[in-house]
Amino acid sequence: MKIRFTDLVVGSCFVDKNGRTRKKVSERKWADRRESDGVVSTRKMRGNPQVESTFCPLNLLGVGLRRHPDRVVEIGDGNVLERRKKGK
Repeated sequence: MKIRFTDLVVGSCFVDKNGRTRKKVSERKWADRRESDGVVSTRKMRGNPQVESTFCPLNLLGVGLRRHPDRVVEIGDGNVLERRKKGK
């Protein structure tokens, strides 16, 4: 069942049109984690596309917890690697 991005609850995961699983971390932002090194990237959602709601995989459970400390996660340690800026 497809719904609009703005209708998703913050903290829920979704599948985009390209088939990738991502997590909504704020009203207009989503997060993704690279499998190779675990780096989390956060981006702003453009427009209000239709997405398909899904369960969060283990690698995305801890993503966004620093911004939403009221969420409880039972699996995983919650450690999130943030993207570091070059030159620092």
